[in-house]
Amino acid sequence: MDEKKQRVTHLNATVCYLKKENKVLMIKFTKKWGQVYAPPGGKFEEGESPLDCILREYYEETGLKLIHPKLQGISYWKDHKEGIIFVYVAEEYEGVFNRISEEGSLEWVKVEDLENIKQFSQNKKFIPYLFQENLFEGKFLLDEKCQVLEYQIRKI
Repeated sequence: MDEKKQRVTHLNATVCYLKKENKVLMIKFTKKWGQVYAPPGGKFEEGESPLDCILREYYEETGLKLIHPKLQGISYWKDHKEGIIFVYVAEEYEGVFNRISEEGSLEWVKVEDLENIKQFSQNKKFIPYLFQENLFEGKFLLDEKCQVLEYQIRKI
């Protein structure tokens, strides 16, 4: 008789790469993660869809309201836990930009410099798939320091 598999509760999160004049808005973390850059975003709250989550998180972290964010990819990750990141891109926004976030400082980074800044190795793998017509899907095995051990990524 087959043993019943254990159901998994994923940690769900969103991020959004907002592009303006060939630059992308990134947070440079100061309190955690060793001063790496990451796109604004965060974890779901009860009852939120991925779109609800990114709109709320982006506004909380930047003061900006995203207009028509587009789902660009979905990335599953596993270390001692498991999660899914919904990766959005956007090119339109409104509101007053807060340069300082609770998480760190907000900086506009040139698109061509994205691969050279210190960031999570998983996020670095997303860069060639951003602002493209196709969606992407990723699967990442991470170590305890969020470094990629193995991964697969494909256009869908």
